[in-house]
Amino acid sequence: AELAAGAGLALAAAAFPARAIGGAAVGLPDVVELTPDNFAKQVEVPGTTFVEFYAPWCPFCQRLEPIWNELPNRLKEKGVDTKIARMNVDTYVDYGERFGVTGFPTLMLFKDGRPVGQKTGLTDMNTLMKYAGYRESGPLAALAGGAGSEMNLVLSGEQVQSAADELNELRRMINGEVDGDKASALAHIDAVERLFAKRAL
Repeated sequence: AELAAGAGLALAAAAFPARAIGGAAVGLPDVVELTPDNFAKQVEVPGTTFVEFYAPWCPFCQRLEPIWNELPNRLKEKGVDTKIARMNVDTYVDYGERFGVTGFPTLMLFKDGRPVGQKTGLTDMNTLMKYAGYRESGPLAALAGGAGSEMNLVLSGEQVQSAADELNELRRMINGEVDGDKASALAHIDAVERLFAKRAL
């Protein structure tokens, strides 16, 4: 099943060695392989951790593998400090039950050791990066940026559609946030929608 949020091309990293699911663990050191011995030390700590709960036999997990392996490098390039990890819950069944994993792959975002968002299914690099904390600049970012000349711009029809698409994606993404954060995020989205509507042709 595809994720509800986002769409785009799946970008794999052919230049980097991928761990063969079901084989020897020879993957990138930047992707942390979680076990019961290191889960608390790697996940239940201050900061943001993005975890893939997978099963080796799952074809969607196998297709996600090269993208997930490349994700830490792409985030580092953009200055996003989110730890990327994975856990085989076919082996560590208790952890799958603990976090309510019912499909594969289940992608769960942890903040300060607490799960705050969850997605299930195959997705692409762009969606993963946004969910992990990367935000591109665009019409929406320009409008939300503050005062000055940026606030006097007039948007073309294409820019309005682009900004609207970004807002719709943000609305879908915040469904995984906790209630307090969700209310705050929705309020900001509503404010930006009113703002760019006034600037549109």
